[in-house]
Amino acid sequence: MFATALLSGCIGNRDVEAPVEYLSPKGWQNNDAFLSQPSFTEYANSVKDEVRRYRLPFDSELADTEVELASPIELPLDPSCEGNVAGIAILVHGLSDTAYSMRDIGQVLAEVCFKSRIVLLPGHGTRAGDLLTTRLRDWQNTISYLIDQAASESETVLLTGFSLGGVLTLDAALQNQNTVDGVIGISPAYYLSSARLAKWANLVAPVARWVDRGVADDSMRYEAMPTRGVAETWSAMKQLHRRINKYGSVEMPWMLAQSMDDAVVVPAQNEALWKSKAVNPDSRLVRFVSTQTFPEEEKIITLPGSSEDDQVIALTHLAIHQSPDNPRYGRSGSYRNCGGNMPRNQDWVRQCEQSESVWYGLWGTEPKPGQALAFSTFNPSFKQFANEIKRFAARLK
Repeated sequence: MFATALLSGCIGNRDVEAPVEYLSPKGWQNNDAFLSQPSFTEYANSVKDEVRRYRLPFDSELADTEVELASPIELPLDPSCEGNVAGIAILVHGLSDTAYSMRDIGQVLAEVCFKSRIVLLPGHGTRAGDLLTTRLRDWQNTISYLIDQAASESETVLLTGFSLGGVLTLDAALQNQNTVDGVIGISPAYYLSSARLAKWANLVAPVARWVDRGVADDSMRYEAMPTRGVAETWSAMKQLHRRINKYGSVEMPWMLAQSMDDAVVVPAQNEALWKSKAVNPDSRLVRFVSTQTFPEEEKIITLPGSSEDDQVIALTHLAIHQSPDNPRYGRSGSYRNCGGNMPRNQDWVRQCEQSESVWYGLWGTEPKPGQALAFSTFNPSFKQFANEIKRFAARLK
Protein backbone atom coordinates (compact mmCIF):
# COMPACT_ATOMS: atom_id res chain seq x y z
CA MET A 1 0.00 0.00 0.00
CA PHE A 2 2.75 2.47 0.85
CA ALA A 3 4.40 1.74 -2.52
CA THR A 4 1.18 2.69 -4.24
CA ALA A 5 1.10 5.81 -2.06
CA LEU A 6 4.56 6.82 -3.22
CA LEU A 7 3.74 6.19 -6.85
CA SER A 8 0.59 8.31 -6.78
CA GLY A 9 1.87 11.04 -4.47
CA CYS A 10 -0.92 11.04 -1.92
CA ILE A 11 -3.56 8.37 -2.10
CA GLY A 12 -5.83 9.55 0.69
CA ASN A 13 -9.04 11.46 0.16
CA ARG A 14 -7.69 14.89 -0.69
CA ASP A 15 -10.77 16.63 0.68
CA VAL A 16 -10.75 14.89 4.09
CA GLU A 17 -7.62 14.62 6.21
CA ALA A 18 -7.32 12.53 9.34
CA PRO A 19 -7.77 14.47 12.61
CA VAL A 20 -4.70 16.15 14.09
CA GLU A 21 -4.68 13.77 17.07
CA TYR A 22 -4.53 10.79 14.71
CA LEU A 23 -1.43 12.28 13.09
CA SER A 24 0.34 13.07 16.38
CA PRO A 25 2.59 10.57 18.22
CA LYS A 26 1.27 9.51 21.60
CA GLY A 27 1.87 5.78 22.09
CA TRP A 28 4.86 3.44 21.71
CA GLN A 29 7.23 5.89 23.38
CA ASN A 30 9.02 3.22 25.43
CA ASN A 31 9.20 0.03 23.40
CA ASP A 32 11.83 -1.52 25.68
CA ALA A 33 9.25 -1.78 28.45
CA PHE A 34 7.34 -4.39 26.46
CA LEU A 35 10.51 -6.39 25.85
CA SER A 36 11.24 -6.93 29.52
CA GLN A 37 8.23 -9.20 30.03
CA PRO A 38 9.09 -12.78 31.09
CA SER A 39 6.49 -14.50 28.89
CA PHE A 40 4.68 -14.00 25.61
CA THR A 41 1.37 -13.69 27.46
CA GLU A 42 2.70 -10.84 29.56
CA TYR A 43 4.23 -9.19 26.49
CA ALA A 44 0.91 -9.47 24.63
CA ASN A 45 -1.04 -8.08 27.58
CA SER A 46 1.29 -5.12 28.02
CA VAL A 47 1.07 -4.26 24.32
CA LYS A 48 -2.72 -4.63 24.42
CA ASP A 49 -2.80 -2.14 27.29
CA GLU A 50 -0.80 0.29 25.13
CA VAL A 51 -3.22 -0.16 22.24
CA ARG A 52 -6.22 0.34 24.53
CA ARG A 53 -4.69 3.49 25.99
CA TYR A 54 -3.60 5.23 22.78
CA ARG A 55 -5.73 3.81 19.99
CA LEU A 56 -8.22 6.14 18.33
CA PRO A 57 -11.10 3.78 17.49
CA PHE A 58 -12.51 3.50 13.99
CA ASP A 59 -15.95 2.86 15.49
CA SER A 60 -16.35 3.97 19.09
CA GLU A 61 -19.07 1.36 19.67
CA LEU A 62 -16.61 -1.38 18.69
CA ALA A 63 -13.55 0.07 20.44
CA ASP A 64 -12.95 -2.95 22.69
CA THR A 65 -13.31 -5.38 19.77
CA GLU A 66 -10.87 -3.36 17.69
CA VAL A 67 -8.29 -3.49 20.49
CA GLU A 68 -8.64 -7.28 20.76
CA LEU A 69 -8.29 -7.81 17.00
CA ALA A 70 -5.34 -5.45 16.55
CA SER A 71 -3.27 -6.71 19.48
CA PRO A 72 -0.75 -9.58 19.77
CA ILE A 73 -2.15 -13.03 20.41
CA GLU A 74 -1.10 -16.65 20.78
CA LEU A 75 -3.63 -18.86 19.02
CA PRO A 76 -4.68 -22.11 20.71
CA LEU A 77 -3.38 -25.37 19.29
CA ASP A 78 -5.79 -27.46 17.26
CA PRO A 79 -7.56 -30.04 19.49
CA SER A 80 -6.04 -32.84 17.39
CA CYS A 81 -2.61 -31.89 18.78
CA GLU A 82 -3.72 -33.14 22.22
CA GLY A 83 -1.41 -30.63 23.84
CA ASN A 84 1.69 -31.74 21.90
CA VAL A 85 3.65 -28.72 20.63
CA ALA A 86 5.60 -29.10 17.38
CA GLY A 87 7.24 -25.70 17.67
CA ILE A 88 6.65 -21.98 18.01
CA ALA A 89 5.79 -19.76 15.04
CA ILE A 90 6.31 -16.00 15.25
CA LEU A 91 4.14 -14.13 12.75
CA VAL A 92 4.86 -10.54 11.70
CA HIS A 93 2.49 -8.25 9.77
CA GLY A 94 3.28 -5.54 7.22
CA LEU A 95 3.60 -1.75 7.33
CA SER A 96 0.37 0.00 8.45
CA ASP A 97 -1.18 -3.36 9.41
CA THR A 98 -2.13 -5.00 12.70
CA ALA A 99 -1.81 -8.46 14.22
CA TYR A 100 -5.25 -9.31 12.83
CA SER A 101 -3.89 -9.67 9.30
CA MET A 102 -1.87 -12.77 10.28
CA ARG A 103 -4.63 -14.70 12.03
CA ASP A 104 -5.56 -16.95 9.11
CA ILE A 105 -1.95 -18.04 8.57
CA GLY A 106 -1.52 -18.43 12.32
CA GLN A 107 -4.53 -20.74 12.42
CA VAL A 108 -3.01 -22.89 9.66
CA LEU A 109 0.15 -23.35 11.72
CA ALA A 110 -1.86 -24.04 14.88
CA GLU A 111 -3.50 -26.93 13.02
CA VAL A 112 -0.09 -28.60 12.72
CA CYS A 113 0.60 -27.99 16.40
CA PHE A 114 2.70 -24.84 16.26
CA LYS A 115 2.09 -22.21 18.90
CA SER A 116 1.25 -19.24 16.66
CA ARG A 117 2.43 -16.02 18.28
CA ILE A 118 1.26 -13.00 16.29
CA VAL A 119 3.22 -9.79 16.83
CA LEU A 120 2.12 -6.16 16.78
CA LEU A 121 5.05 -4.13 15.52
CA PRO A 122 5.85 -0.91 17.41
CA GLY A 123 4.04 2.13 16.03
CA HIS A 124 1.06 0.10 14.85
CA GLY A 125 -2.47 -0.47 16.07
CA THR A 126 -2.83 2.88 17.82
CA ARG A 127 -2.64 5.93 15.54
CA ALA A 128 -0.64 6.66 12.39
CA GLY A 129 1.32 9.43 14.16
CA ASP A 130 3.05 6.80 16.29
CA LEU A 131 5.05 5.77 13.23
CA LEU A 132 6.70 9.20 13.24
CA THR A 133 8.83 8.20 16.24
CA THR A 134 9.23 4.49 15.46
CA ARG A 135 12.52 3.25 14.05
CA LEU A 136 13.76 0.05 12.42
CA ARG A 137 15.61 -0.92 15.60
CA ASP A 138 12.27 -0.99 17.47
CA TRP A 139 10.89 -3.58 15.04
CA GLN A 140 14.13 -5.57 15.10
CA ASN A 141 14.40 -5.54 18.89
CA THR A 142 10.84 -6.82 19.21
CA ILE A 143 11.44 -9.75 16.87
CA SER A 144 14.78 -10.56 18.49
CA TYR A 145 13.16 -10.60 21.94
CA LEU A 146 10.40 -12.94 20.75
CA ILE A 147 12.89 -15.27 19.06
CA ASP A 148 14.94 -15.57 22.25
CA GLN A 149 11.79 -16.18 24.24
CA ALA A 150 10.55 -18.86 21.83
CA ALA A 151 13.94 -20.57 21.68
CA SER A 152 13.95 -20.90 25.46
CA GLU A 153 10.66 -22.81 25.24
CA SER A 154 10.97 -24.91 22.08
CA GLU A 155 13.57 -26.62 19.93
CA THR A 156 11.74 -25.53 16.76
CA VAL A 157 11.21 -21.87 15.84
CA LEU A 158 9.55 -20.75 12.61
CA LEU A 159 9.40 -17.11 11.46
CA THR A 160 6.59 -15.98 9.15
CA GLY A 161 6.21 -12.47 7.77
CA PHE A 162 4.00 -10.55 5.35
CA SER A 163 5.36 -7.67 3.22
CA LEU A 164 7.58 -5.61 5.59
CA GLY A 165 7.26 -8.53 8.02
CA GLY A 166 8.76 -10.77 5.33
CA VAL A 167 11.84 -8.53 5.20
CA LEU A 168 12.20 -8.36 8.97
CA THR A 169 11.80 -12.11 9.50
CA LEU A 170 14.27 -13.19 6.83
CA ASP A 171 16.82 -10.72 8.18
CA ALA A 172 16.23 -12.00 11.73
CA ALA A 173 16.51 -15.60 10.56
CA LEU A 174 19.89 -14.94 9.00
CA GLN A 175 21.09 -13.40 12.27
CA ASN A 176 19.78 -16.34 14.32
CA GLN A 177 20.69 -19.35 12.21
CA ASN A 178 21.43 -21.48 15.25
CA THR A 179 18.00 -20.71 16.69
CA VAL A 180 15.57 -20.27 13.79
CA ASP A 181 14.66 -23.44 11.88
CA GLY A 182 12.69 -22.01 8.97
CA VAL A 183 11.25 -18.82 7.49
CA ILE A 184 8.17 -18.03 5.38
CA GLY A 185 7.91 -14.80 3.39
CA ILE A 186 4.40 -13.93 2.18
CA SER A 187 4.28 -11.17 -0.47
CA PRO A 188 7.61 -10.03 1.01
CA ALA A 189 8.95 -6.58 0.21
CA TYR A 190 12.39 -7.82 -0.79
CA TYR A 191 12.06 -5.51 -3.82
CA LEU A 192 9.59 -2.63 -4.27
CA SER A 193 8.01 -1.49 -7.50
CA SER A 194 8.45 2.08 -6.21
CA ALA A 195 12.13 1.67 -5.29
CA ARG A 196 13.21 4.76 -7.23
CA LEU A 197 11.02 6.88 -4.97
CA ALA A 198 11.26 4.92 -1.72
CA LYS A 199 15.04 5.19 -1.59
CA TRP A 200 14.74 8.95 -1.08
CA ALA A 201 12.39 8.64 1.89
CA ASN A 202 15.15 9.01 4.50
CA LEU A 203 16.21 12.34 3.04
CA VAL A 204 12.67 13.58 2.49
CA ALA A 205 11.18 12.54 5.86
CA PRO A 206 12.41 15.54 7.91
CA VAL A 207 10.88 17.96 5.37
CA ALA A 208 7.81 16.18 3.98
CA ARG A 209 6.59 14.25 7.01
CA TRP A 210 3.58 12.58 5.37
CA VAL A 211 3.06 10.54 2.25
CA ASP A 212 -0.66 10.35 2.99
CA ARG A 213 -2.88 12.05 5.61
CA GLY A 214 -6.11 10.40 4.50
CA VAL A 215 -8.90 9.01 6.65
CA ALA A 216 -8.89 5.21 6.93
CA ASP A 217 -11.77 3.09 5.64
CA ASP A 218 -10.48 -0.06 7.36
CA SER A 219 -10.28 -0.35 11.15
CA MET A 220 -7.39 -2.82 10.94
CA ARG A 221 -5.05 -0.70 8.79
CA TYR A 222 -3.68 2.84 8.78
CA GLU A 223 -4.49 4.95 5.75
CA ALA A 224 -2.38 7.95 6.75
CA MET A 225 1.30 7.11 6.30
CA PRO A 226 4.33 9.08 7.56
CA THR A 227 7.30 9.29 5.23
CA ARG A 228 9.31 7.98 8.19
CA GLY A 229 7.45 4.66 7.99
CA VAL A 230 8.55 4.28 4.36
CA ALA A 231 12.10 5.35 5.23
CA GLU A 232 12.45 2.73 7.96
CA THR A 233 11.03 0.07 5.64
CA TRP A 234 13.58 1.00 2.99
CA SER A 235 16.33 0.75 5.60
CA ALA A 236 15.07 -2.71 6.55
CA MET A 237 15.25 -3.79 2.91
CA LYS A 238 18.77 -2.48 2.42
CA GLN A 239 19.97 -4.16 5.60
CA LEU A 240 18.45 -7.48 4.52
CA HIS A 241 20.26 -7.38 1.18
CA ARG A 242 23.56 -6.59 2.89
CA ARG A 243 22.96 -9.54 5.19
CA ILE A 244 22.19 -11.89 2.31
CA ASN A 245 25.31 -10.74 0.48
CA LYS A 246 27.34 -11.36 3.62
CA TYR A 247 26.15 -14.95 4.04
CA GLY A 248 25.90 -15.72 0.33
CA SER A 249 22.91 -18.04 0.68
CA VAL A 250 19.97 -18.91 2.93
CA GLU A 251 20.85 -22.28 4.43
CA MET A 252 17.62 -22.92 6.37
CA PRO A 253 14.32 -23.92 4.72
CA TRP A 254 12.83 -20.79 3.16
CA MET A 255 9.35 -20.51 1.67
CA LEU A 256 8.48 -17.60 -0.59
CA ALA A 257 4.80 -17.13 -1.50
CA GLN A 258 3.52 -14.35 -3.73
CA SER A 259 1.00 -13.31 -6.35
CA MET A 260 2.61 -12.79 -9.73
CA ASP A 261 0.14 -9.90 -10.19
CA ASP A 262 1.38 -8.07 -7.07
CA ALA A 263 1.99 -4.43 -8.02
CA VAL A 264 3.55 -3.35 -4.72
CA VAL A 265 6.55 -5.68 -4.75
CA VAL A 266 8.48 -7.00 -7.77
CA PRO A 267 7.60 -10.71 -7.99
CA ALA A 268 10.18 -11.51 -10.69
CA GLN A 269 13.03 -10.07 -8.60
CA ASN A 270 11.77 -11.79 -5.45
CA GLU A 271 11.73 -15.07 -7.33
CA ALA A 272 15.20 -14.52 -8.76
CA LEU A 273 16.53 -13.84 -5.27
CA TRP A 274 14.94 -17.02 -3.93
CA LYS A 275 16.27 -19.14 -6.81
CA SER A 276 19.81 -17.86 -6.33
CA LYS A 277 19.93 -17.98 -2.52
CA ALA A 278 17.52 -20.72 -1.31
CA VAL A 279 19.89 -23.68 -1.15
CA ASN A 280 18.06 -25.90 1.34
CA PRO A 281 16.31 -28.89 -0.33
CA ASP A 282 13.22 -28.20 1.78
CA SER A 283 12.84 -24.62 0.53
CA ARG A 284 9.73 -23.90 -1.53
CA LEU A 285 8.36 -21.18 -3.80
CA VAL A 286 4.58 -20.80 -4.15
CA ARG A 287 3.33 -18.71 -7.06
CA PHE A 288 -0.25 -17.54 -7.52
CA VAL A 289 -1.00 -16.84 -11.17
CA SER A 290 -4.04 -15.51 -13.01
CA THR A 291 -3.18 -15.46 -16.73
CA GLN A 292 0.53 -16.33 -16.87
CA THR A 293 1.92 -19.78 -17.56
CA PHE A 294 5.14 -21.22 -16.12
CA PRO A 295 7.03 -24.44 -16.80
CA GLU A 296 7.19 -27.02 -14.03
CA GLU A 297 10.24 -26.59 -11.81
CA GLU A 298 11.59 -28.45 -8.82
CA LYS A 299 10.55 -27.02 -5.42
CA ILE A 300 8.13 -24.56 -7.08
CA ILE A 301 4.36 -24.83 -6.70
CA THR A 302 2.03 -22.88 -8.97
CA LEU A 303 -1.52 -22.25 -7.72
CA PRO A 304 -4.46 -20.39 -9.29
CA GLY A 305 -4.66 -16.70 -8.52
CA SER A 306 -8.11 -16.39 -10.03
CA SER A 307 -11.45 -18.15 -9.69
CA GLU A 308 -14.67 -17.84 -11.68
CA ASP A 309 -16.64 -19.39 -8.82
CA ASP A 310 -15.36 -16.81 -6.34
CA GLN A 311 -15.43 -14.00 -8.93
CA VAL A 312 -11.72 -13.33 -8.38
CA ILE A 313 -9.83 -12.05 -11.42
CA ALA A 314 -6.41 -11.69 -9.78
CA LEU A 315 -4.74 -11.31 -6.36
CA THR A 316 -3.46 -8.01 -5.01
CA HIS A 317 -0.64 -7.56 -2.50
CA LEU A 318 -3.12 -7.80 0.37
CA ALA A 319 -4.91 -10.98 -0.66
CA ILE A 320 -2.93 -14.22 -0.61
CA HIS A 321 -2.72 -14.66 3.18
CA GLN A 322 -6.46 -14.17 3.78
CA SER A 323 -8.96 -17.04 3.68
CA PRO A 324 -12.23 -16.73 1.75
CA ASP A 325 -13.88 -17.47 5.12
CA ASN A 326 -12.19 -14.55 6.89
CA PRO A 327 -14.96 -12.64 8.68
CA ARG A 328 -13.48 -9.30 7.66
CA TYR A 329 -11.63 -9.76 4.37
CA GLY A 330 -13.30 -12.90 2.99
CA ARG A 331 -15.94 -13.35 0.31
CA SER A 332 -18.74 -12.51 2.76
CA GLY A 333 -16.63 -10.32 5.02
CA SER A 334 -17.59 -7.06 6.66
CA TYR A 335 -14.99 -5.05 4.69
CA ARG A 336 -14.91 -4.45 0.94
CA ASN A 337 -12.00 -2.53 -0.59
CA CYS A 338 -13.62 -0.34 -3.23
CA GLY A 339 -10.69 2.02 -3.61
CA GLY A 340 -12.40 5.04 -2.12
CA ASN A 341 -9.01 6.26 -0.86
CA MET A 342 -7.33 5.63 -4.19
CA PRO A 343 -7.27 7.88 -7.27
CA ARG A 344 -10.06 5.73 -8.73
CA ASN A 345 -13.05 6.64 -10.90
CA GLN A 346 -15.74 7.64 -8.40
CA ASP A 347 -18.49 5.99 -10.44
CA TRP A 348 -16.61 2.68 -10.07
CA VAL A 349 -16.24 3.30 -6.33
CA ARG A 350 -19.96 3.93 -5.89
CA GLN A 351 -20.86 0.92 -8.02
CA CYS A 352 -18.58 -1.26 -5.88
CA GLU A 353 -19.99 0.10 -2.62
CA GLN A 354 -23.63 -0.25 -3.65
CA SER A 355 -23.59 -3.60 -5.49
CA GLU A 356 -24.69 -6.75 -3.74
CA SER A 357 -22.19 -8.83 -5.73
CA VAL A 358 -18.77 -7.75 -6.99
CA TRP A 359 -15.78 -9.16 -8.83
CA TYR A 360 -12.34 -8.88 -7.22
CA GLY A 361 -9.25 -7.73 -9.08
CA LEU A 362 -6.18 -5.50 -9.15
CA TRP A 363 -5.52 -1.84 -8.43
CA GLY A 364 -6.71 0.18 -11.41
CA THR A 365 -8.51 -2.67 -13.19
CA GLU A 366 -11.50 -1.32 -15.11
CA PRO A 367 -14.69 -3.24 -14.33
CA LYS A 368 -16.53 -4.95 -17.14
CA PRO A 369 -19.72 -3.19 -18.28
CA GLY A 370 -22.52 -3.85 -15.83
CA GLN A 371 -20.23 -5.37 -13.20
CA ALA A 372 -18.79 -3.88 -10.01
CA LEU A 373 -15.13 -4.43 -9.13
CA ALA A 374 -13.47 -4.41 -5.71
CA PHE A 375 -9.79 -4.95 -4.99
CA SER A 376 -9.14 -8.54 -3.96
CA THR A 377 -8.69 -9.10 -0.24
CA PHE A 378 -8.88 -12.91 -0.07
CA ASN A 379 -7.32 -15.90 -1.79
CA PRO A 380 -9.62 -18.45 -3.46
CA SER A 381 -6.73 -20.96 -3.38
CA PHE A 382 -6.15 -20.49 0.34
CA LYS A 383 -6.80 -24.15 1.21
CA GLN A 384 -4.14 -25.32 -1.24
CA PHE A 385 -1.78 -22.66 0.12
CA ALA A 386 -2.51 -23.80 3.66
CA ASN A 387 -1.60 -27.36 2.70
CA GLU A 388 1.75 -26.19 1.33
CA ILE A 389 2.46 -24.27 4.55
CA LYS A 390 1.60 -27.34 6.61
CA ARG A 391 3.94 -29.54 4.54
CA PHE A 392 6.71 -26.97 4.90
CA ALA A 393 6.24 -26.68 8.66
CA ALA A 394 6.10 -30.46 9.08
CA ARG A 395 9.60 -30.79 7.61
CA LEU A 396 10.97 -28.59 10.39
CA LYS A 397 10.02 -30.97 13.21
